[in-house]
Amino acid sequence: MKKKLKKIFITLLIAIVSYCTLTTTVNAVPQSIELGGTESIPGYVAGTYFTTKTTVDGDYMYCLNIHKYTAQNSTAHLVGELDAGVAYIMINGYPHKTFTGEKLKDYYITQTALWWYLDDTTGSSNLSVAFKTNGKDQYNLRPYIKDLVAKAKEAKSKGYAKTTISASISNETMSLSSDGKYYVSDEITVKSTNLTEYKVAINEGPINTVAIDKDGETKTTFNANETFRIKVPASQVEDSELNIKISVLGTGKVYKAYEYQPDDPNQQNVTPSVISPIEENVEASLTLTISTSKITIVKIDKATGNAIAGAELVLKDADGNEITSWTSTTMGHVIRNLPNGTYTVEEKSAPDGYEKSEEVVTFTIDDNNREQKIKFYNEAQERVVNIIKIDKSTGQPLAGAVIVVRDADGNEVARFTSTTDPYVLTGLKDGTYTVEEVEAPAGYKKSDEKISFTLDAQHLSHQITIENYPEVSVPNTNAASSILLVILGLGIIGGGIKFVQKNTKKTRI
Repeated sequence: MKKKLKKIFITLLIAIVSYCTLTTTVNAVPQSIELGGTESIPGYVAGTYFTTKTTVDGDYMYCLNIHKYTAQNSTAHLVGELDAGVAYIMINGYPHKTFTGEKLKDYYITQTALWWYLDDTTGSSNLSVAFKTNGKDQYNLRPYIKDLVAKAKEAKSKGYAKTTISASISNETMSLSSDGKYYVSDEITVKSTNLTEYKVAINEGPINTVAIDKDGETKTTFNANETFRIKVPASQVEDSELNIKISVLGTGKVYKAYEYQPDDPNQQNVTPSVISPIEENVEASLTLTISTSKITIVKIDKATGNAIAGAELVLKDADGNEITSWTSTTMGHVIRNLPNGTYTVEEKSAPDGYEKSEEVVTFTIDDNNREQKIKFYNEAQERVVNIIKIDKSTGQPLAGAVIVVRDADGNEVARFTSTTDPYVLTGLKDGTYTVEEVEAPAGYKKSDEKISFTLDAQHLSHQITIENYPEVSVPNTNAASSILLVILGLGIIGGGIKFVQKNTKKTRI
């Protein structure tokens, strides 16, 4: 519960910080100015006269206290900031604007407007009542002066311009475009004050993340009243949850009036007519979220549960349109950035050694189920080994031989006694095996041959034939010798008889 509350708190904190404006100020105010000479001006209104004041560079200055000596030919140092009413008079007075077209009269209007304004807002007494009411005004300058004072008071009530910026969006989660190529945010609204334009910076996000205007054009700088969107290439999105951090930045210029005091304390303090703007840099941050789909499709051997490569698969949408096709690997195939919807996966061709699956796998992607692992099964084609024992001399099957089958490690995987029918061996895993005879059939010699065979996707079946020779009868050598001696003896006896008969005949003659 604590972890959940902590997560909610952090989320709220991020949301608050995302819309805050950060401001930095670049100060360009001179710390001192060099005062130059003066020029006399007639008393155009109620006989009030004075002189112009300039810097050594010829820029006009305006005095803040008519009762002191004219500030001239010295160095004046920055002592503080004046209010927005004084700044209004400096910006809208001479030399930035003209009232009559004559330099001295326009300077006169601006200087007396400043004194009158100070009298009304600070309680000073720079100008007489006659000047402000019915004193002589031959050139009708008083209306210009009064108008400038009135508008300066309005400016004072508003204060100096504040530079601000903020960014907001109705939904921080980006959506996939209809063509599936980009994630695009909702419209981002920027509100600002004292800005004419702002810039968009991508602080964190995938490569080629850009800001686009309402026409889809890529931009980095927008007008102050423009909206924009963020666009991210879907091909660059690899994480199922991704944050895109952006900033909107602007630089506002605030024209402020400042007071300078001469080295001589008897001289009037002055304010320059040339106002250097203060630049205020503002920034607002926003975090967008991409919640993408990630579908992993794995081809599985149904018997072993192992991933298999080589299947050609196709993904289709709910209307049967093909979205993509691929060949499976043992790592699985990842498909990202599919829009919400229902999809099917089917097999176009099976891996070698497997039966083609006719199954059509259906899955659905929605906001709550965007990361899924789809398992697609194949059954291996059966490996079959036929083993038969035959008489080598006749080719006829032999029964009674004891046969053993071993795997590559020498483990016995099958033992059987042959019959006149082939022995069918199934269920073997892919690998190399040996077949050998351990006992021959009666009347036959035992075969010492070891027959090897290999089962794999390219070798699904084998016909193994083991041949035996019949045993041959060998004559008894002792009996043969006796017979030979008898025959030899009879031959000798016969020869002797013929010799006696021959010799007898010779004697008789």
